[in-house]
This record gives sequence, structure tokens and C-alpha cells, in this order.
Amino acid sequence: MYRRRELPNLYALAGGGALFADFDVDGEVTAQGHQWTTAASDSDFVQRTWPAYYSDRGLVQNPGWTGPQADADTAHGNVPLGFDNPYGDYEDLSKLGAWSNPWISYPAGRFLFDDLAAHGVSFEDFGEFISRTEGGDVVPNVLAHTDTTFPGWNRFLLDTDRARLATRWIDAHRNGFPRFLYIWLPDDHTAGGAPCYYTPDYYVADNDAATGRIVAALSRLPVWRHMAVFITEDDAQSGADHIDAHRSFLVAAGPWIKSGTVETAPYSQVDMLRTAEAILGIPPLSQWDANARVIDGIWRATPNDAPIAARPMEVARAVNPGSCSRYTRLRRKAGEHGQILTRASIAAQAYTPTSLLKVAGPEQLRQEWIATHGLASYLRLQAYLARLAARRHAPLDAFIANEGD
Repeated sequence: MYRRRELPNLYALAGGGALFADFDVDGEVTAQGHQWTTAASDSDFVQRTWPAYYSDRGLVQNPGWTGPQADADTAHGNVPLGFDNPYGDYEDLSKLGAWSNPWISYPAGRFLFDDLAAHGVSFEDFGEFISRTEGGDVVPNVLAHTDTTFPGWNRFLLDTDRARLATRWIDAHRNGFPRFLYIWLPDDHTAGGAPCYYTPDYYVADNDAATGRIVAALSRLPVWRHMAVFITEDDAQSGADHIDAHRSFLVAAGPWIKSGTVETAPYSQVDMLRTAEAILGIPPLSQWDANARVIDGIWRATPNDAPIAARPMEVARAVNPGSCSRYTRLRRKAGEHGQILTRASIAAQAYTPTSLLKVAGPEQLRQEWIATHGLASYLRLQAYLARLAARRHAPLDAFIANEGD
């Protein structure tokens, strides 16, 4: 859907490193995807509850995340403190207070960060949720390696702002760098055609610019010679693919990655995690990564540690047309300065949650494709996928992401 104009850095990193042509996610949606990406498994609880969450009927919260237990009063603008707070996952860490405790949703082996901390491997987590104990506490040796100033989910805090925080931290730790970094950049999720949100092209381009700046900062470090960088997404939700709706992208970059490699061997998120475990010398988290493969075929015999230059963004900032609440406009205005709205500043403002996080995959694809390429292009895509499904005697949902609603 997106090309070099929106993704100059990703195209450059793929051309200078390795692009995986048969890489698949192991879940279908965000609720599973973050667990497969960071735990090589998801839990029975998540498998049973995510369809109810994605039905958007208010039956359950998003399984796996800490969240505010009170609902927003959308009619009167009474928004609980933290409802729109991208730092909420890091607050009330020694007590639950008004926050939910999702410990029941965790995989049996918990997460990569727990594994790293337990085995004394230095790391830093930017943006990924951190797990709690049954009593609601965050394990101190995990919290110590979590940047709590790095914002989580918020549609109006842009990835280039996140990259500024991450690169500042990277530069400050250039002489005492951890062995593992995890950085979450959510802008390529986009907001489809939602009024007053940034356009899909701009969100994707902003995500790409942030990625390029972070990799460039890493390549200027003394330890760059020993690094491998893997760039992927947690799920392929709401995408269309001519092979399978689970297919996603994986790009590997760094001094030890062979330039211009197109890896056609089949791999998945679990293989990527197994590769990180093998490099770091830590045991697997589940039966899935215990039986996964370490990625092969992409490594150089000698490193090329030349620094990588970040490509500039080529897409101008633009906003989807349409009417929205004053609260949404204020959120965007605050986000332009890297800020969020406080409870005091949103008093008496109507809250209208507009996010495609729970919109069915085919509908999100429709909105995003039309916003990017127009209606005629979308109709051609649908016709092509329908012909392809008929030829393969497969349902159309095999090629268009389907959340199972």
C-alpha cells in the first residue's frame, strides 16, 4: 500500500540489509500480537476473550493491558484521570488504585523482559507494556530497565517525538549500552479516515522517519559493530496480502547483515524471538520458541560497520477532513508540542474516542486504502483479491485480515 515516498528509510534499510519475503505473524490482532512478539506465546485467557473485546460491545477490556477501570462519560466529558494517558501503564506501580491488573492474561513463561532480568542481561524497554504480579506490583528489576518517560498508545503523540526521546537516551548511554533494546513506534497503525486525525500517509511517513532516526543514532555508537536490528510489526491486522493475511514484513539491518538479501525461507515472530534469545544466551519462554529456528542465511562473515544515514520525510503534515469534538482538536494541538491533555484542561469537553484499534480489519483496510489511493484503486484491489480467492478455492478472508467478529 505504501511506497518509497512514504517509506524511504524502510526501503533503504531493506536494500542495505535483509528483507524477509515469507515472514508471518503468529496472532491475528493486537491483543495477541504483542504477546507473541514479546513472549513467543499468548495465553488461554487472551485467546478466549479477544473476540469479545474486538466486538466493541463493552464486554471486556483489552486483554493483556493495564487500563483505567472507570469508563469515560462521553456524553458529559467526564474523563477519568489517565483514560487518555499514554504513561498510565507506569503509574500506581506499587498499587493498583484505579487501574486494572491483567496478570491473568499473561503467558505461563511471562515475557522476554522478565527473562532478561532474571538472567542478568542488560536491556531497556521503550513503550512496550510491562507485566505485574498477581498482587499488582511490577517486578523491580524489570521496572529499572523501563523508560517510563516514553509514551505508550496515543494517536496525537507522534513517533518522531518518541524517536527524539529514544535517540537522546541512546546518545546519553553510548559508553554504557545495554545488550538489548526494544522500541515501540505505533504510528504506522494510522487512524484510517477518522476526522481530525492525521492522514494515513502522514502517520506512515512519520513512523518511517522515526525509525530511520533511531537506526542512524544506533549506527553512530561505538558498539554498532556488534549490533543486529530487527524491524517488524506486532500483527498484520487490517492488511491485505496476496499470499496470506498473516504475512507481515521483517527487515534486518546492521554490520553483520548481508546487503541486498531477500530471505525466502519461511519464518515467524517466534523465530525472530528465538534468534534474539540465542544471541543473548537466555533460555526460551515457551514450547514454541524452544522448537523454533534461529534465523540463518542473512549473516556476513565480516562486519561492515559504516554508519547509516536517516532519510528525510517526504510527506507534508495533513489532517483528515470532517468534523470532530473540541476535545479531539485540543488533543491534536497538545500533541503538536509533544504534550497530552491533563484532566483540568479537558474539563467540560466532550470526549469522542475515535480509533481504528477495534474496527474490523476489512473496514480499516477499506478506509486506509481509499484515503491513500482512492476509491477506484480500492475497487480494483477487491476485484483482484476476489479473483485470487476464487482461483484458490479459498475464502476472501484468507487474504483480507479478519478479526473473527
